[in-house]
Amino acid sequence: MAAKLARMSFTLYDDRGGGGTFLTHAMVDDAQTLAQANTTLATAATALSTVSTAGIKGATFSLINTAVAVEPAGFADSNISAGAVIDFDNAADPSISGLLIPSWLDSLIQADGTINLLDATVSAFIATLLGDVMGGKFSNRVGVVNRSAIAAFLSDRKRKRRIR
Repeated sequence: MAAKLARMSFTLYDDRGGGGTFLTHAMVDDAQTLAQANTTLATAATALSTVSTAGIKGATFSLINTAVAVEPAGFADSNISAGAVIDFDNAADPSISGLLIPSWLDSLIQADGTINLLDATVSAFIATLLGDVMGGKFSNRVGVVNRSAIAAFLSDRKRKRRIR
């Protein structure tokens, strides 16, 4: 067993239309399963309900992994707000889900200001987001599986209006 830091976040609401977050952390055994993480969330939600009258919309369990921390070679030129959005269509419904990638590499922007989905680096990134993950697939925020990338645009220039 290796103890890893985990974060549990509960999205809360009240009868006045307000919202909030209950955030707690735990040291957990990294050999635990997702089913055990769900049980942990349920236990924490039950405990929270004994001391709070807030409603719970949902909860998130995440492992905190600082081993993936990296400062890339081009870090001095990074800008979180200068991102790009890749639009994915979805397998089960006609919706389009945009995924924001902060601090998009300038080298992946075409001379005309567009993003080429067929560029080798971009298409490899897209392939990852269309691939398998933990026995499932990447999806939009409501769990509808991504089928294909259909468009991409920069988010901090004139096209920013599109994501509002």
